[in-house]
Amino acid sequence: MTKQEIQELKASLSIREVIGRYTTLRRVGRRWMGLCPFHGDRHPSLSVNEEKGSFVCYACGERGDVFAFVSKIEKVGFVEAANKLSIDSGQLSIEGKDNKDARLLPERLAIKEKKENSDAEQLPVVNSQLSIENEAFLAMLLPAGSGCPELTPTWLDFGVGQSPFLVPERWKAMRNRLVFPVRDEEGRLVGFAARRLSDEDRDKPKYINSETGEQYRKSELLYGLYEAREAIRREGSVFLVEGYKDVLAMHAAGFRHTVALCGTALCTGHIALLKRYTTSVRVMLDADKAGRKATDAIVPTLVGEGMEVVRIGLPEGDDPDSLFRRLGKEAFAAYVREAVRLVQPSEELVLLGRIRKGVGLLSGVAETEKRERLLMVLEDCLAQLKGLSAAACRPATMDWRWV
Repeated sequence: MTKQEIQELKASLSIREVIGRYTTLRRVGRRWMGLCPFHGDRHPSLSVNEEKGSFVCYACGERGDVFAFVSKIEKVGFVEAANKLSIDSGQLSIEGKDNKDARLLPERLAIKEKKENSDAEQLPVVNSQLSIENEAFLAMLLPAGSGCPELTPTWLDFGVGQSPFLVPERWKAMRNRLVFPVRDEEGRLVGFAARRLSDEDRDKPKYINSETGEQYRKSELLYGLYEAREAIRREGSVFLVEGYKDVLAMHAAGFRHTVALCGTALCTGHIALLKRYTTSVRVMLDADKAGRKATDAIVPTLVGEGMEVVRIGLPEGDDPDSLFRRLGKEAFAAYVREAVRLVQPSEELVLLGRIRKGVGLLSGVAETEKRERLLMVLEDCLAQLKGLSAAACRPATMDWRWV
């Protein structure tokens, strides 16, 4: 599907009608409001702007156009979302949904994207010699003990193993090491990270990674994303940790919406990956000098990208893996839940912060059109804030005088 065809398809769609198939929308001023389907919304926080063809949730932060909405809610990629928004016999059709109320569209906008083309594009990667070699090396790995019974099932699920001493030439640097298979967000095995078995053996590098290439680029990979992506969508947030073992500990404790940076600095590729699934990030790096320094760099970077970020502290010298092993699964899970509770702002505080920021911006905007757009956003936020007060059986006293 060409860029022009995508633009034509987008122009032909009513984002209100598409989103209206998943949640009930009611007009509020120039916009449409409804319960957000991406989190446990109790009061309408999803705002749909039909004129601009966009949506935004003022509670969880999800936003985008009609393709982004279908991609997120159907849990598919962009091409599949475009396919679902195809035209069938002159009517708007969303696969798997009742289309009897869809509006008629001009026949000239009939656009079809064949699935075979999408599959064919992936054949060179899936059937490449390197992919075959990766799978062969994975099959050679020996069972690896986690040293903790509560962690072992998760290690098995992620395919962690120990490399034997006799391996093909390509993998000789990884022999006799603890090996973590690395998959991309689609689940393809793109490489490995091999850790030395003992930290006492400091004359050897701690980690050895697969060679950087077409498939394996650490700056574009988040360890555990394939296993975590459904949980991230469900929870509306993601834990960002430092290492491979930290991801395994978090998943074992029930926090399956956790990914790691694969031992590298936060890059634009990582941010792009995160934004596909959520705009809420909980940074929980190691509680040491290096971890704190990395956190100090990551938090403002993510905030600058428009994401909501909180720091989750750990006891001095600990990381998620060491704390899990020290406390045990239940106590560790309780610790993380309490740490999140202490830093997580209430919905009312989030909305109040947005209103205050909007009022501050308003004083510096002179153009009439921009002021009107900003006032509409402030009106939506204020309506949500009053709704939260009413739900809590408190007087809806919040108005402009309190900002």
